[in-house]
Amino acid sequence: MTTPSQNPGNPAADLTRIDEKRRELRLQALAYLEEADRLDALYAAVTGERTTVLAAISNDKPDTGEF
Repeated sequence: MTTPSQNPGNPAADLTRIDEKRRELRLQALAYLEEADRLDALYAAVTGERTTVLAAISNDKPDTGEF
C-alpha cells in the first residue's frame, strides 16, 4: 500500500491509493462469493435440498471494476 495522501481533504489527489483499495475490496468480495458457493454446495449435500444462489458473478479480470 502506498503512503497516506498529502491532501486527505481531496480524494482525487491520491488516485493510486484509491485504485489499490478498490482492487483489494473487489478481490475480497469475490473471495466471499466463492466461499458462499462452497457453503451452498455443502448445505445441499448435507440436507439434500437445493439452495438458491442470489448472485453469481464471473469475471476473468476482477480488478477492472466490471462484473
